[in-house]
This record gives sequence, C-alpha cells and structure tokens, in this order.
Amino acid sequence: MNRTPLFEQHRRAGGKLVDFAGWEMPIQYGGVIEEYQTVRTAVGLFDVSHMGRVTVAGRDSLAFLQQVTTNNVAKLAVGDAHYSMVCNPAGGIKDDIFVYRLGDARFLLCVNASNRDKIVSWLFQKAPQGDVRLSDESDELGQIALQGPRSTEVLRAVSPHAAETLQPRQCMQTDVCDMLGIVSRTGYTGEVGYELYVPSRKAATIWEALLKAGGRAGIKPCGLGARDLLRLEVGYLLYGNDIDEQTTPLEAGAVFAVDFTKGDFIGRAPLLEQKEKGPAKHLVAFELLQKGVPRHGMKIVADGQEIGVVTSGNLSPLLQKGIGLGYVPTKFRGPGTQLEIDIRGRLHPAVVVKLPFYKRKAS
Repeated sequence: MNRTPLFEQHRRAGGKLVDFAGWEMPIQYGGVIEEYQTVRTAVGLFDVSHMGRVTVAGRDSLAFLQQVTTNNVAKLAVGDAHYSMVCNPAGGIKDDIFVYRLGDARFLLCVNASNRDKIVSWLFQKAPQGDVRLSDESDELGQIALQGPRSTEVLRAVSPHAAETLQPRQCMQTDVCDMLGIVSRTGYTGEVGYELYVPSRKAATIWEALLKAGGRAGIKPCGLGARDLLRLEVGYLLYGNDIDEQTTPLEAGAVFAVDFTKGDFIGRAPLLEQKEKGPAKHLVAFELLQKGVPRHGMKIVADGQEIGVVTSGNLSPLLQKGIGLGYVPTKFRGPGTQLEIDIRGRLHPAVVVKLPFYKRKAS
C-alpha cells in the first residue's frame, strides 16, 4: 500500500491503520467518537496527504479549467477557492474537487485519493495545445487538515499571517513554520478549519509543530472514521458512495457547483437537458425515527417497495439518532416524506429532512 509522509507519526501515535483507496491510513487513534467530539468542541488534526494535488498554470489555464470543470473559475479572484465537479461527456461525475486560484494564471486542484490517477490522466488527455502546464504535485506536497472551533489559535503559532487574514474559502501562499506553503480556509467537517499544503519532506515537522501548538487547546490527531462521521453530519458528499460516474451533480443536489452561464464545458448539454426535464432521482437526507444505525447499501423502502439504497449512513453523536443519505425517485424527495430503512431484515421508519443535519453556530 501507499504511505503518506506522515505514516511514522501515525504508527508512533498508535493509529489503527487500514487500507483506504490503496493507502495505509489511520482509521482512528483513541476512538472515533472521542476524535469526533474533539473536532466539534476543540481542534483536531488530520493527515489528508493521500488526496491528489495538481497544479495548472499558463496563459490558457483559465480557459482550460472552464472546459473541464463545472463551476465558473472566472469568478475566482486570486486567493479564492471553490468546490466543483469534473464530469464525463454524459454528465456523470468523474470527481468532485476543490479549485484554488493562486495567481492570475496558476491554480491548484485537490482531487480525491481514489480518483487521483484517473483525473490526472483525464486532465492531460484534455489539455489543449496552448499554454497549459499541468503538474501532478501529489508526491511533492503533503496535506494536513486542522479543523475545529479552536483551529485559528493553533494555526496562529505556525502561520500567523494566514490565521489573521483568511476568510472562508480563501487561500494564500505564505510561511508555515518558516517555509513556503499554501494555507486555505477549507475543510470537510463543517467546522472552522484550514488545510495546509506543505513540502512532503517537511510535513512531519509541521505536524509535530501543530500538535505542540495545540496542546492547551486540546488538539488530538484524528482518523478517517471521525472525518467520515463529521462530513456526513454536514451533508458533504463522499465519492464512490454518494456520487460516481453514474450520478450527476443535479441528482446529487450539487447544482450550486454547476454554472450553465459560463459557456460550454464537458457534460454541459446532457446536464442542461436534465435540468430542463428534472432529474428522475435525487439524493435525499433522512433521519431514523427509532433506534437503529443505517449503513451503506441498505435498502430504502416506501409503500412496501424498494425505492433506493443508503449511500452513507451512521449514528449521529450530536443528534443521537441514525442519519443517512440515499437516492430515491423524485416524488419521494420532499422534506417530511415517510420512508423505511431495511436494517438486517427489519424496517425502521425514517423521514426525509433538509441538509445539513448539523450546522455550527456562528461565532
């Protein structure tokens, strides 16, 4: 399996290591719920170096990204970032990504670990003959996520300018522990948080510096188990579970990441047709009305008939009830719609709700 530059840190800290998309990654350290609570109440530290990082530069880089992504890159000022999709010609989602504008003609793309090779290959395949320079920086850059209500005070110790300056979905090149890195105010938890893109050879040094700086704030290293639970509570999509090439952004409820006004892009025509006709299925959020834990692959039932399957599900520590996502025919999408989830042969009543399940209070 592949290992990130922080593998030794995880091993020494007693992380339980598992295979995730071909990477040996910590699923947990002390415990998933303990790590979840740390992020919701204080600050947690995640290694997300298994993700893919691609730089796109050159005079024609903006036009190229307009063609291969669904959101409107031209709306990004230097130092801004946004969520977007890479679609196939049929409108299916090849990956959901973050686009960071680092300069007038320089961008950083963060792609999912499971799709890294696929997306890098796709980008090189679609690159025009003009001035577009693509570089897979995944091995050269490590990626660390600092997440939680006390993340800003921890970041201040290693990158004070970023801590004082960055607003949500902004990024900058700046000093991180006296070396040049990229810091963005983004994350996958629904809390205030940052992601640090730093030289791989220095990732361990920065990881240790963050742990030391966060001692008084109660910082803890956190694994993929807590990360998945945190993202589900705020309704963030997980590629391979909630979205794939057989689903579209419109079906997944991510129409906000598609800008039909910007001109042509790969997948635009079928997506526009789907928008005009209305998708036949929609991703919905649901809560169980009695004790139970929905899991990926369980059947969703209505009127005695199977109408879909759970794509993501878990027990919410905050709500103390089972929550989940799944695709259902359009007529069942409205909040308040009654469903049932087949949990090991027993039907558990559920109700469709609006996302997010959890929203942090503004500070």
